[in-house]
Amino acid sequence: MTRAAFVFQNPRRQLLEDVRAGREPDTALVGLNHLAEFGVDARVQDPLLGRRDYSGLVGRLAWTARELPLPWAISEADVVFTPLANVFPLVARLRPSLGVVVVNYGLNVIHDRSSRARRRLLAASLRSARAVICLGESQRRGMIERAGLEPANVHTLLLGADVEWFTPRHVHATEPYVLTVGKDLARDLRTFADAVRGLDVHVELVAHPRNLAGVALPPNARVRSFIPAVELRELYAGAACVVVPQQRDEYPYGSDGGGLTALCEAMAMGKPIVATERAILHDYLDSDELVPPHDPAALRGAIEYVLTDAGAAAERGARSRLRAEQRHSTRRFAETLAPILQAASR
Repeated sequence: MTRAAFVFQNPRRQLLEDVRAGREPDTALVGLNHLAEFGVDARVQDPLLGRRDYSGLVGRLAWTARELPLPWAISEADVVFTPLANVFPLVARLRPSLGVVVVNYGLNVIHDRSSRARRRLLAASLRSARAVICLGESQRRGMIERAGLEPANVHTLLLGADVEWFTPRHVHATEPYVLTVGKDLARDLRTFADAVRGLDVHVELVAHPRNLAGVALPPNARVRSFIPAVELRELYAGAACVVVPQQRDEYPYGSDGGGLTALCEAMAMGKPIVATERAILHDYLDSDELVPPHDPAALRGAIEYVLTDAGAAAERGARSRLRAEQRHSTRRFAETLAPILQAASR
């Protein structure tokens, strides 16, 4: 059986314990706990250095420096699955027996806002990986072009959520509400606020405070931040509609894969979805669920349509759940990831 070490940006061992105990969804483990079913013995390897222990310049240096000794800190593994791509795949060439598979959460945006020297380093590091996983076909094409990657080594795997944890359920809400969830810097909460202003419906935002700087929220909106997964699930359950407002593809901050986790969770909960159009979202949503960016009127119209047409809302909710079960579960992600890990371990 292939042995895989998962090295995340932040510690995940406690999350793995909570998932096994049923206290948390497995979404953030991106299939790790399902891989044994497909012939891969996967475990979490937390880096020795983490951003939470440092600040300022020291923290930024530690964030990158932790990748340097990583190839020799990993034992009993044939392959590593990781988003760490600054230097780790390049340094890992000094240990040829260890394959590296990089998952691309937002490397396209990072590449575009980097200096020329850092772009060259990132491209060389990615070319040293045995495989690169992208979360959409547009992201894959962009990464191949930016880094000069061999197309056969770059794969598209669609992200998934824990469809056993996030399941449709009836919640008696005193009044319908519109929900938006997400902390990525590419969220466009200003357009969202303008779109829902004056709507005869309550609005719930689960957002990072930094994304609300300079945003004038309407009186019908309430903000929550850093809430537990159980509370988030209940918010999804009672929502009449889930909205993912985003900046344009060219926006230089956040992630080119921003919004995908919230989309997959909303799909698993069987919710109607309205989202701002981005290239990567065409692998996840249909055209009738997308609106142009920076267009409050279009976003408002799409929300009102779902709120006022019960038949359309029911159809979209059923469509969401079916997609989650068929294409966007963590088990499905593991099933498609397993052969890539196995090939990279040889």
